[in-house]
Amino acid sequence: MEENIFKDTDWVLGDMAWVVLGGTVVLGLLMLNAYVQRIARSEEDERIARLASEHLNRERSVASESRRPDGI
Repeated sequence: MEENIFKDTDWVLGDMAWVVLGGTVVLGLLMLNAYVQRIARSEEDERIARLASEHLNRERSVASESRRPDGI
């Protein structure tokens, strides 16, 4: 009977190890997801800033061309 108690204890400890391992994997995946989203967000912000800069440069170019006299 005493031997049966140890087998049950090993089984419980084995299950606890799997729970800890599974929790670690889930936590790691959540952290990886947050990191990838942060990178994607910063790339999107850079893309928007670049498009805004290009638009502003285009407007300045059009404005500078419109100030020139027609004879040139």
